[in-house]
Amino acid sequence: MTTYTAPEFQDSAFNCPHCGAYAHMEWTTRDYLVYYQAICAHCEEYSLWRVTRTNFDGFQYSADEGEMLYPDFGSAPLPAEDMPEDVKKDYEEAAQIFAKSPRGAAALLRLGLQKLCIHLGEEGKNINADIRSLVNKGVFAGRIVQVADTLRITGNNAVHPGQISDEDFDRAAAKMFDLINFIVKKAITEPKELDELYQQMPENARNAAEAQDKKALESKT
Repeated sequence: MTTYTAPEFQDSAFNCPHCGAYAHMEWTTRDYLVYYQAICAHCEEYSLWRVTRTNFDGFQYSADEGEMLYPDFGSAPLPAEDMPEDVKKDYEEAAQIFAKSPRGAAALLRLGLQKLCIHLGEEGKNINADIRSLVNKGVFAGRIVQVADTLRITGNNAVHPGQISDEDFDRAAAKMFDLINFIVKKAITEPKELDELYQQMPENARNAAEAQDKKALESKT
């Protein structure tokens, strides 16, 4: 999975909440104890921050901590490009509330995973059954199965607390954004890219390969 550096007040570089690129941030302010802007060197868009804590060193006050007001997307990575719209809606809502309610965000991302399973051909009634079905179909395999189960278990703990310690839960919930993006990439984006590449091959060669595949499959039945 791609390394993601969440936006932090006065950090010199992080993943931009607008373009998603890891880039240098130029911090500017007109009132150093109230508001700051961080301008992305990659897309030149800005994020707006409010000072939440100041520090007095005996001579003067300085801004010590701050929270991002705009864009209202929290500290989560941008949703994967091929994420279905209804899943993206839950993802973005989870990103907005994560800082205040990690459990609420985790529950929304679990719902997003359930909707993603529907997009992959499942019924969406039982998330565990959907994951096992996708494993049997070969859609989920290897690491992606562990990722899906981590999302499911963490999301379940959001509405049935006590199975995971609060410290472990908060750590796992923060990674759920990366996990659902990972599933979208492996289950939707990469198959689409492979299909587009295959379609670029000469039609005669594709037809011959498909005929051979069909013959090989029939010989096994």
